[in-house]
Parts: sequence; C-alpha cells; structure tokens
Amino acid sequence: MRSKLLHLISVMITFGSIGYLNAQEQEGKMKIIAINPLTEMGPSKEAVVLFKGPKRTIVQITLRNSGVLASHSASEPITIQCITGKGRLTVGVEKTKVELQPNILVTIEPNIIHEILGEPAVSVLLTKFTQD
Repeated sequence: MRSKLLHLISVMITFGSIGYLNAQEQEGKMKIIAINPLTEMGPSKEAVVLFKGPKRTIVQITLRNSGVLASHSASEPITIQCITGKGRLTVGVEKTKVELQPNILVTIEPNIIHEILGEPAVSVLLTKFTQD
C-alpha cells in the first residue's frame, strides 16, 4: 500500500511539473486583456488601444450619447465586433446598414468607407490586420 501511495505521489509530482513547464512555455505567447463593458458614463467618443502587436491591433471604441465615428476607411482589412449596447454601422458607397448588437461581427475589406453611430451607446472591438 505504501509503495502504491509513493508511486501515486511521484506521478502527481511528475504531471504537476509538466503542467508547470507548459505554463512557462506559454509565457509571452498570449495576453489576457480586460474589456470595459460599460457604455453608460464617459465621453461621447472613446478609443482605447487594447493590444498592438505583430500583424494586428485591437482597439475598443465606445460611442455614447448617440456619438458618431465619422465616415472613414482603413488601408488594411478590419473586423468590427459589437460587445455591448446598440449601434448602426454604415458600410460602402451604397451605405449598407448593419445593426450592431452583442455577438455581431462584421469584416470589412481595405479602403471601404464605413461609419458607426451609437444608438444611443455602443462598444465595439476593432481589429486591424497589418502586414508587419
């Protein structure tokens, strides 16, 4: 019985060590980012860079009090993901309307004009994909 217990402890220590080594190997390969889900208080237009790294930048954009992110285009492909609130995204010269609400993700190709309106408030994650 004692030898079985010692063997079990040995196995637990071994697997525990492997888990620890795997956790160490993952360091620098991921980042956990807190997202501010509140849209009630703050400026009418707020943009916070959450992550800037190789090949992508992630920005949280919050529009309050029917704030507007005016028409513009990006030179790289982007995604816009609504995380809280409601808003309207207008895309392209044909002005296609997309209702933004939580769990909606929109992809937009480079150089396509787009605009976001908070109705009355919306918070989105913008991901820009770059070559470098």
